[in-house]
Amino acid sequence: MPTRFIRLIAVLTVVASIIGNSGVGLAEGGTPTRVRAQNLALQRTFEPQPLSISAAGSLGVQFIHVATAANIDAHTTLIDNPLTNSNPGAIILVTPNWTPGGVSGTTHNHYVGVFYNINLGQWGIYNEDGLAMEVGDAFNVIIPNAGSGLFVETASTNSNSITIDNPLTNGNPGANILVTPIWNPGGGVSGNNANFPFSVEYNTIFNKWTIFDQSGATIPNGTSFNVFVPAAGAGVFVHTSAANGTGSFYTLIDNPLTNGKPNAIVFVTPNLNPGGLLDEHTIGVFYGNGYWKIYNRDAVNMPLNTSFNVLVLVPLADTFIHKATTGNSLSDFTKLDHALTNGYPNTIIFTTPNLNPGGGGGTYNNHNIGVTYNGSQWRIFNQNGASIPVNGAFNVLVPNPDASVFVHTATAANTSSNNTTIDYPLTNGNPNAILLVTQNYNPGNVGGSSDDHPIGVMYSGGQWRIYNQDGAAMPPGAAFNVSLPTAGPGVAVFVHTATGANSGANFTVIDNALANGNPYAIILVTPNFDPGNICGCVNANFPIGVAYVGDVGLGKWAIINQNGTSSSIPLSAAFNVTIFANRKQYLPVVRK
Repeated sequence: MPTRFIRLIAVLTVVASIIGNSGVGLAEGGTPTRVRAQNLALQRTFEPQPLSISAAGSLGVQFIHVATAANIDAHTTLIDNPLTNSNPGAIILVTPNWTPGGVSGTTHNHYVGVFYNINLGQWGIYNEDGLAMEVGDAFNVIIPNAGSGLFVETASTNSNSITIDNPLTNGNPGANILVTPIWNPGGGVSGNNANFPFSVEYNTIFNKWTIFDQSGATIPNGTSFNVFVPAAGAGVFVHTSAANGTGSFYTLIDNPLTNGKPNAIVFVTPNLNPGGLLDEHTIGVFYGNGYWKIYNRDAVNMPLNTSFNVLVLVPLADTFIHKATTGNSLSDFTKLDHALTNGYPNTIIFTTPNLNPGGGGGTYNNHNIGVTYNGSQWRIFNQNGASIPVNGAFNVLVPNPDASVFVHTATAANTSSNNTTIDYPLTNGNPNAILLVTQNYNPGNVGGSSDDHPIGVMYSGGQWRIYNQDGAAMPPGAAFNVSLPTAGPGVAVFVHTATGANSGANFTVIDNALANGNPYAIILVTPNFDPGNICGCVNANFPIGVAYVGDVGLGKWAIINQNGTSSSIPLSAAFNVTIFANRKQYLPVVRK
């Protein structure tokens, strides 16, 4: 361990009192006006994910898309994603979400579909009735992995149904089929709207599934639907409304993958067969009182025995310590080798340098870092091109890709001076949100933009911003992985503030039960300029990391300045902190 850091440990042993950190409470969200009498008690709560359920593998990339002033074009909201941009053959499934992350939004009472904007090279979600898309309309989106269970079905005649003819569904009444209308498959120049209450039904005469108009009207020749047939397993099931749907506009889903999980991303398609009852209304999903619900967006009561095909992805997450070696590193980067990152360019990764994992040794990396994907593996890299030191270590988090995790990209519209503004339901109007941020050079392995500056987050004007602490201009195209982590068993999430009692030289000591005496804790940190919007207003304008100081069993973790004692941690500097106490117990590795 460097001599200067040994001296820091000695200083820590004589600190008489170290201020503890308590969790920052998250403000409650409002209850939607339409159902205020239902007492749904929607809240901004970020819960631990049920990682004890194993999964066979990833079904695709899922995320929340929110309509904003910047992405709305008349009746359409444009999707900006590396998997769909300039890809007219992309197949996208969509379900309207009233309360992404449990935060109240708009009810969006329109039938929706997707179409490819040839001029812009982007896919959009659009209102089939041609009415304007509203700011705040939110949608669950999944881009399934290509395979035999993913295809487009198009009406070949004028009829009230479209026959699905596929080996996975023919003669298979138990198939779970999800569909979304698509106006122009493959980016064609024309198509048909599907402004009607569609459902799927198994035809026992022909032993094939159909997509049909529940109102009985004719579906015009050429009308198309994206079709996804996920393999049977956890998270793929049929839900039928029972007593929980009688006399109400919704039916309550009771499933361990969704119960108590406001960040879950749920996809649904009406299925006539199990219950045998029509529901001729626009539908969506919302979260309240610990459960996800499927609801009629026009607030009309949902009939008993209405059925829906449901998909919710099984969580996949892990934390680990990565150490740079001569075998996995070259020049300014070190390669990650992990089942949840290898071959997945859309994985969202968070990292913080760790001076001495396990409490031994110590290697500084006094550079601004980021993550980048190259070919088949993710890398942690120094943005200024400096070499990654051998034995340099990094705490790594690969969170479940739910509503609390997303990528933010700086654009001309959302960037001003040294900051870029985040516009997202879980952060807007929420000064107590706790954000983790890691720079991402090329999300989805597309493009690439560096921002070689110490970054932090700040709350201003009702929205959170990512900013360069040294005041340097934020470059358009700079991208950042963002997470709102969840406190729970083995996981602590809080804001730490440097004080005279807990800080000295280049460190500020964290006092938390999950980390104290635990040299193997995994800690992620992001500077927070203005926690709670009360303006501590002190920058930590240098590359930071974490270090374990003191004897094993007696020591504590500290946030450190990577350039050593040449720069002190300023008093009142604040940091968003997430601690994982024991990755084997709380975040098991999920192998595929």
